[in-house]
Amino acid sequence: MIQQDDDENDTITSNITRPLIENQQSDGIQPELIRKSFLLMSLLFAINHGCTVSVLGLSNARLGSTGVWQSGVLYGSYTASALYGASYFVKKLGSRNGLVLGMGMSASYVTSFFLATIIVEHNENLIWLQSLVAIGGALVGGVGSSILWVSQGAFFASAAQLYASTNNNGQVVENVTSRFGGNFSFIFLIFEVILRLLSTFLIETLGISWKVIFGMYSVLSIVPVFFMMGILDVERYQYNLLQTDDGREDSEEDNTSPSYKATAALNLLKRDRKAIYLAPVNILFGLATSFSASVLSGVIIQKVLNDPNSKYVGLYTSITSLVASGASLFFGRIQSQMRYGKERVLTSGALSYLAIALQFIVFPNGSDWTAVTLMSSYVLLGIGRSTYEGTLRAVFADVFPNQKEGAFGNIILFSGGASTLGYILSVTNALECNQVSRYCLEYSDGSIHNILVTEILIIASAVVAIPSLWRAVRIHRNEHHNNE
Repeated sequence: MIQQDDDENDTITSNITRPLIENQQSDGIQPELIRKSFLLMSLLFAINHGCTVSVLGLSNARLGSTGVWQSGVLYGSYTASALYGASYFVKKLGSRNGLVLGMGMSASYVTSFFLATIIVEHNENLIWLQSLVAIGGALVGGVGSSILWVSQGAFFASAAQLYASTNNNGQVVENVTSRFGGNFSFIFLIFEVILRLLSTFLIETLGISWKVIFGMYSVLSIVPVFFMMGILDVERYQYNLLQTDDGREDSEEDNTSPSYKATAALNLLKRDRKAIYLAPVNILFGLATSFSASVLSGVIIQKVLNDPNSKYVGLYTSITSLVASGASLFFGRIQSQMRYGKERVLTSGALSYLAIALQFIVFPNGSDWTAVTLMSSYVLLGIGRSTYEGTLRAVFADVFPNQKEGAFGNIILFSGGASTLGYILSVTNALECNQVSRYCLEYSDGSIHNILVTEILIIASAVVAIPSLWRAVRIHRNEHHNNE
């Protein structure tokens, strides 16, 4: 577990969190304090990462092929960090401090858009410098996002376990993860809606330039980093609880070498078949994410709405976030109160992504699309997104309670790897076409790419992901039953 310094009492000096500490009882930590700390973490995380996904959705539209390459590098470094490094930093620093580090590095990616815009505004011949800044920011931001999400997963799992163990109402951990997962994804996604809409509102209403908008996103991504330093360190209290609980020992991963900790995701994958069965769900989300960013938001929306300035990208992508935020609350409620299985919720998300791919098979190039057709795709993306951000993370917290860093590292490994593959297919000449046709679309930079291959990959992933998910959940329940 997280090591403790003898002279450190984890004093929280932030004004925003001090009232929480004053409510702590002398004989232990209050469950309400844990819940409020988790919600505050979710709020700060949502603001920081909301800025990241807002500029990510604009990368292809605003930076052309440089933006697509930038997104590819972002997901590439994001995935590579999950393979080696991210879990080590989280284990070494703890999930709370890992959140601080990850948010700070992610802010550099957001800031790169502001700098890239300024560079070409002053000298159009400095395209090479713009590309360097954009890709450099994506490289640092990708590593930061990997650390950030592994830290969030570890914090989420620890907070849920601690809340369940300190609650006198006999809360079951699985019900707590459902509730916390729904709360996190709602807060995360509702702020994503606000931040995505912000660019459209400022351009349409006030006529503000992209330079100012990217500068504003940069500031908003940096400020939450400082407040995150004052969040309650739930792992410290969980550690103390384990030390006083007879018969409980640190998990196997807590007493291993730095190299082993750094590759926690791979090690879990090697020794636990449930991680293998859960991989296709993450692959499906990764492919769908890159496809929607590069094709749906980068090409189709401009054709259907005649929007060369990308002013409606923020509006439509916010529809996805708005639907996802509402769906996450609904799914979280039916899971925790109605005992509706998490595997059923995740299946609905997988079917949503499958429907989008099938929709592109039937209407591939956007010429037959309407505003209603376009909106239906973003609604389906919202349903799928809600299951990924909330329910899937709750499943990983349930299935791998003692391998948090490795478990959430696997989410990054497979979703990030699939997204990287999707962006590579979008920007390389491997799928480049000579002319526009039914399944060959022209991007904003004039290049023409085949989208059929990615659509088939999404369909195949969905077909494999659903039975694999149910198999993993069944194995977990059998193991849990046998251990009782």
